[in-house]
Amino acid sequence: MIPLSAEDLARFKDYNPTRFSFLMLKLQLNGDWIYLTDRDVPVTYAGATYVPGYITSESIGDIEITSEPATNDVTVTLDARDRTFVAYFLQEGWMNGSATIYEQFADKDGVILTLNIFQGFVDSRDLIPEKQKIDVVLASVWADFEKQSGTKTNSGSQQRYYPSDTAFDHVARAQRKIYWGKPAPVTTTATTTSGASGSGIFSNPNSEL
Repeated sequence: MIPLSAEDLARFKDYNPTRFSFLMLKLQLNGDWIYLTDRDVPVTYAGATYVPGYITSESIGDIEITSEPATNDVTVTLDARDRTFVAYFLQEGWMNGSATIYEQFADKDGVILTLNIFQGFVDSRDLIPEKQKIDVVLASVWADFEKQSGTKTNSGSQQRYYPSDTAFDHVARAQRKIYWGKPAPVTTTATTTSGASGSGIFSNPNSEL
């Protein structure tokens, strides 16, 4: 239980016409920390300044707050009119970046309570040029506990663990058969010998010195 003084508890629970709440979003993209708020003025919290103008109260999907760990995804819509976030999401390091959403309650006398209402990571993104928006899907930190072990043979699965690996983008063009998850069959090739010494860079280990 979050400890509150009797005065703060009264400000939070009793009728308080000046009380309001707002959201704060903290994202890690390509190694940089991004701080955004749906309030119309900058907000300072835990040493960071959360910038307004990129999200609104409608930008963040519904968050279910439960007493048990939840694995729900949350979609956040970012305003991309000034292209601030476009470069971040066109690079390779955006996937699996840390994501936290706070809800802060305040009134005319200041902050009453700050709650961490979502903890997770950046799972996917969709750039929408015609609307100048970016939809970012955040997966709960508990989502990994529901996944089956191992990775799948596609780029999305591989890049969750190795963000810069694009090997699976080229598998369809590979000519050599790949035996995935089992050893390749052993084949026997007939060989012939001759008296020629050959021209390889390595000497024959069976030749006499």
